[in-house]
Amino acid sequence: MAERPVVSRVVRLAVGALAVVLAVHLGWVWSGRAEQSPLRFWSPWALVEILLGVGVVVVVLRCVLVPAQRLAWALIAAVAGTTAVGYLVWDRLISSGVEVPSFSLADAFWLPALPLLGVGVWRLSRPLVGGVGAVRIWDAVAASSLGASVTALVLGRDVLTWTGGNPLDAIVTLGYPALTMVLVGMMGSIAALAGWRLDAGWLLLCALVLDMAVGNALTSRMLASGSGNIEMVDQLAGVAGLLIAAAAWARPRRMADRPVDLRTLVAPLLCAATAVLVLLLTQLINETWVASLFATLSVLAALIRIGLGVRSLLDAGEQHRLAITDELTGLYNRRGFLRGVEESLAAANRRPRAVLLLDLDRFKDVNDGLGHQIGDQLLAALAPRLTDALGPDDLLGRLGGDEFAVLTSTPDVGRLAEQLLAAVRKPLPVGGIAIPMDVSIGVAVDVNAPVTATVEERTVELLRCADTAMYRAKAERRGWVRYDSIGPDHQRDALERAAELRSLLLGIGSREAYGSLEMHYQALVATSPTASARYEALVRWRHPQHGMIAPDDFIGLAERTGLTPYLTRLVLGMSLDQVAQWRHGGGDVEVSVNLSASDLFHPTLVDEILDGLTTRGLPPEVLTVEITEQVAIGDIETGRDVLVALRRAGVGVAIDDFGTGYSALSYLQRLPATELKLDRSLTATLTDDPAAAAIARACIDLAHTLGLEVVAEGVETQEQADALIAAGVERLQGWLFGRPEAGGVVPPSSAIRAARIPAHS
Repeated sequence: MAERPVVSRVVRLAVGALAVVLAVHLGWVWSGRAEQSPLRFWSPWALVEILLGVGVVVVVLRCVLVPAQRLAWALIAAVAGTTAVGYLVWDRLISSGVEVPSFSLADAFWLPALPLLGVGVWRLSRPLVGGVGAVRIWDAVAASSLGASVTALVLGRDVLTWTGGNPLDAIVTLGYPALTMVLVGMMGSIAALAGWRLDAGWLLLCALVLDMAVGNALTSRMLASGSGNIEMVDQLAGVAGLLIAAAAWARPRRMADRPVDLRTLVAPLLCAATAVLVLLLTQLINETWVASLFATLSVLAALIRIGLGVRSLLDAGEQHRLAITDELTGLYNRRGFLRGVEESLAAANRRPRAVLLLDLDRFKDVNDGLGHQIGDQLLAALAPRLTDALGPDDLLGRLGGDEFAVLTSTPDVGRLAEQLLAAVRKPLPVGGIAIPMDVSIGVAVDVNAPVTATVEERTVELLRCADTAMYRAKAERRGWVRYDSIGPDHQRDALERAAELRSLLLGIGSREAYGSLEMHYQALVATSPTASARYEALVRWRHPQHGMIAPDDFIGLAERTGLTPYLTRLVLGMSLDQVAQWRHGGGDVEVSVNLSASDLFHPTLVDEILDGLTTRGLPPEVLTVEITEQVAIGDIETGRDVLVALRRAGVGVAIDDFGTGYSALSYLQRLPATELKLDRSLTATLTDDPAAAAIARACIDLAHTLGLEVVAEGVETQEQADALIAAGVERLQGWLFGRPEAGGVVPPSSAIRAARIPAHS
């Protein structure tokens, strides 16, 4: 109901205000100036009657608005009501001037308040402490006995050994103390059954019982000794009214049984220590045997409780060990290993961490051929061998089946993977048979998991990356593979990388967030000393986390996500800017730029290329566009129209990666090409394989017959260069002449010379 929070706030404010009023009145009363208090109203007990009445109203309001525990709170309302009526009767008896006996009509209302409170508290606690075990029960016995012993000590010998007077006087003198001891013991039991964790509502109820116990104990001592100021003690009933009102609107939480830990052992220790102190006091001041009896019972119960607690701790430790241990190998199981990874990732140190996921190859054949018992023996024998290959700080676990996992912080993860491979590949003698085994290992480091994620999310991501790498190692039969977030293992990371590339190409975000695209240039070395120097433009992505990313790792991503037009426009612009700077600096330099399949379908491609040349004052001949033969013949008519338009304008056209397709020869004559680039697969074995040399020479002769120049890619040795020059190739490209390098304002003269070599004689 919507009004409950409002009522709760109003009650808290009202109780706070009345508490201040009561504190002021108590100051007057307890300082011996009760008659001067402005809050005495019509009698010394007037404020007590008002506060108890407020408690009744507040609890009744709670019973009306809140259905839960309605009967229990009705009983507590009756406690406040009967106590208030008792004080009204007492007020009238005193004001009448007649002598009031020890047991008066007022006691007929006060005395039932104690059992009513006990029943109400019992009903409140009944649904809250269900399902408790033996440990909590002994907690309750120790606490209740201690409460009874302390209460007996406070009451004193005079009260507990009182024998004079009539039976009604005995009810007043001994009945109140007995019921008070029961109430205190009950609250101690509830606190123990709740695991010594009480919320605000139950703390207020405990304070209520303590307030009534103190009041009854002091009253009983005064009656037994025949001296004392009863009015000063009676003011505690006003405190009880406020505590009842406050507790009614404090929602108690469920106090179910909790596992035993070291903290819960402190409570019985304190109970035992306090009970021993009570025993010493009873001997020193010669108090009654009642306090000694309950204190002794409390000590014995606390000792039993401590013994049960220690056993529970040992059992809990063993259960915890079994819960995180693999029964077959004695290693950590999946739960234990994941917990170890989480604890390692949550540690304050920033040492690099890696997970190696091991999956035995063809283990199913062992189970099917030799039986599951031999398979289990093999796994059990493999565990110590893997352990011996690890460092002292590495964590090894069996995740299930034939799958193991290692957590390590060693910087040389590759060396550790090789050691694990060697450990597994050494034949295992099991059942009189030396069984050869192999394993596939996937490696992932914690940088593969996002730092902004939670520890649990990073753990799951780290295992996922290692699992992806492990399956690639199994598919490629490579032994072990490290997860590559921008390479073959980029299934999950592709969307994130595409978003970063889009932001970079569209100018969204900062350079610090996504990095930058840079142009690198590799020389196409001319075999003629009179030919112009030419460089192929190759785009690179300098990423803030992954460093320099090669084009093969993001060009395809741009193609799949529709970002190619933006990328091509950027590459063309940067390449033409670089050539313009070189030529204005005196260099006779040309440039080659790669086009993708989607570029040929872009309606403004030709205009953008020609406008870019004109704007920079460059002749069309300085630019050559490169397309692979597969791109060119994918849609021959559309591709041919675009290439014809570029060729007519004077732009060169090169067929890249020639020799990798299936229809190159039949379509070659239909393409308006000016240049043919032999794929590196044809040049790699040129000097070693006569058949490869014959194919290369045939391609070169064919190109020359069609009037095309030939560029050979992948030249890495001088022998390859000499053979290609002898075959009539016009340009050479490869690491023999240098790797791609970032462009400069003006290419050095040495670079221009390196782009040309003397024709082969």
